[in-house]
Amino acid sequence: MVEGKVAIVTGAAMGLGREFSLELAKGGAKIVIADREEEKGLEFERELKDSGNDALYVNVNVLKEESVALMIERVLEHYGRIEILVNSAGVTQGKPMEEISVEDWDLVLNVNLRGPYLCTKYVLPVMKKQRFGRIINISSIAAMMGGGFVGTSHYAASKAGIVGFTIATAKEGAAYGITANAIAPGPCRTRMSSSWLADHEEELARTIPVSKVGEPEDIANAVLFFASERSDFITGQTLAVDGGLTTIGKVV
Repeated sequence: MVEGKVAIVTGAAMGLGREFSLELAKGGAKIVIADREEEKGLEFERELKDSGNDALYVNVNVLKEESVALMIERVLEHYGRIEILVNSAGVTQGKPMEEISVEDWDLVLNVNLRGPYLCTKYVLPVMKKQRFGRIINISSIAAMMGGGFVGTSHYAASKAGIVGFTIATAKEGAAYGITANAIAPGPCRTRMSSSWLADHEEELARTIPVSKVGEPEDIANAVLFFASERSDFITGQTLAVDGGLTTIGKVV
């Protein structure tokens, strides 16, 4: 489905980014592990290579423009092209609004929104020149529900911003064979959610129409679809992968 294509995955050293990378690698993509965590990134690079995959770790801070520019330069030096960008680096916090400091707000908005903007800004000219590209952004059902839980207003705002940013990117890229789509995961078993789920999974599952929380593979399958030729006629869309939760607008 993505055989031979070069895929940059931000936040790829762990969590959902790692799962996205594994799924794309299964499809034959060359994986660029773009992450600040050098030790984990290099370890994952070795793991992918030992499994027969083509992989490259690049240290990047998605909040710094010069770091993102250097990452793109490094990838082009190594591979000569970039077909897929998955903006999956993200952060969340759980605090009531009156306890969210300006620093908290800026951290969440910057990682979740400025990061995808900078990566897209620098990859878009490459994809335009190629006249081909697939950009996949990771939003959240928090964008549609105002935050799944009390105390996630800054997270919800950042992920709603991703929805609008995805539509704008789709419009700019359409004439050049570039699609941009977003995925909005619902409750899912991830590194960030594991501690909370340990105490609330059964209660949460009862609120989801399919009666279970999602697995990382559920989200990764959607990433692979949007990265492949099977999604050629789809752009500017946000796909909720949430077990039907947004159909009832209810969460714990």
